[in-house]
Amino acid sequence: MLVLFEVIAVWLVIVLATMLIVSYMALRWGRDPFGWLLLSAAMGPIAIVGLIGTRQSDVKRRPAPARPAPRSAGRRRILIACDGSSAGPAMVRHVTSTQRDGIEAIVFTVLPHEAQPGAGAQSQADYHERVETATGQVLALLREAGIEARTAVAFGAPGEEIVRVADTEQADLVIVGRRGAGLSRALLGSTSDYVLRHATRPATVVS
Repeated sequence: MLVLFEVIAVWLVIVLATMLIVSYMALRWGRDPFGWLLLSAAMGPIAIVGLIGTRQSDVKRRPAPARPAPRSAGRRRILIACDGSSAGPAMVRHVTSTQRDGIEAIVFTVLPHEAQPGAGAQSQADYHERVETATGQVLALLREAGIEARTAVAFGAPGEEIVRVADTEQADLVIVGRRGAGLSRALLGSTSDYVLRHATRPATVVS
């Protein structure tokens, strides 16, 4: 009986360690951490193998560089990366106070790979709801201020996708909000830090 308890205790330690590792990897790779957390609780280390497999598949399917959308003559293009957090209005205030005239805005959000819509009506509805939650407030505030704005969506790791789309759209400025503090930031860093380190376009962080 004692041996059985020891085996169970070891297995629980392995599962807990796996859950931490999988959560970290899922967040880094633009996956839904909650779903992978549940999977790792049920499957243990096998979940790590599955997650690595999805990462390799994501890299192979990464979109090829696209041509930027035509811009109005003489206008500067600003990419505003948002996720529905409280940083959204602050980013809009920054735009309206410093960049208001002669600009067009792209209100951009990044969703987990699992949020890509399927063919079904419910899947499409869920997708549009997530996009609206992430971008709706910022888009409305920009338009109220008389700024031309449109939305764009990508799937994957937020920092990587912001940098990639900023290049694709040939943005003159990237604006991101600062989020994350304490232990979560120490473990995962932040999207804003990633953008500042890797962006080839001018970037501003708004708290």
